[in-house]
Amino acid sequence: MSIKEADVRAFLHAQPEWLYEHAAEFNLRPIESKIMSFQQGRMQFMQRKTEKMASQLVQMLGEADANHTLMAKFMAFDRRLLLVNTVAQWQRAIHDGLKNEFVLPDFALKIVTEAPKSVRIPASLMADDKVKAVAKKLNKPICGNLPVVVLRELLPVQPRLESFLQLPLRWQEQTLAILIVGHEDEAHFTSDMATEWVNYMAENMAAVLARLLKLVR
Repeated sequence: MSIKEADVRAFLHAQPEWLYEHAAEFNLRPIESKIMSFQQGRMQFMQRKTEKMASQLVQMLGEADANHTLMAKFMAFDRRLLLVNTVAQWQRAIHDGLKNEFVLPDFALKIVTEAPKSVRIPASLMADDKVKAVAKKLNKPICGNLPVVVLRELLPVQPRLESFLQLPLRWQEQTLAILIVGHEDEAHFTSDMATEWVNYMAENMAAVLARLLKLVR
């Protein structure tokens, strides 16, 4: 088996300490200055490795802190929902939660399902037929895209909104309501963002609304 000189040189350059460790086998006496360079190279390698690990640890701690903060916001939002007993209180809980926990004051919330006559629903929550027709086509969160005109018109004209979240609130395969959220930053809601947590929010909002609409038996 032949070994090319270039391969040997490449190996020694990559593993400079190998020659020093095996010098006696080849009757070699490394020059002290070279020994130091090997040692220095090894130390530099270990230092770079340590710095990289430290950087990764800082990033992991930062992500853990961000996740903890996010979880606290969702828990605070859920606590608001747990305290409601009427549809009007449900509307207020969502309004206050989006505004205070998530700093999202620009949104529209509409109920798109039929409600029992015994349940009082604020007029501002009831959707018209056009909104209901659009809501029926939504079965999952949509981020980033500009909503269709009928939904866009539900949001305030000012400030100028550049990115959007369209969130159907579904209960047992039925859309009970729709939440449209806008943001001035075009990068706040993007088409490639994960929707796991907004799905979690939607499920909780829908579950509470189903109870208030007496759909839960």
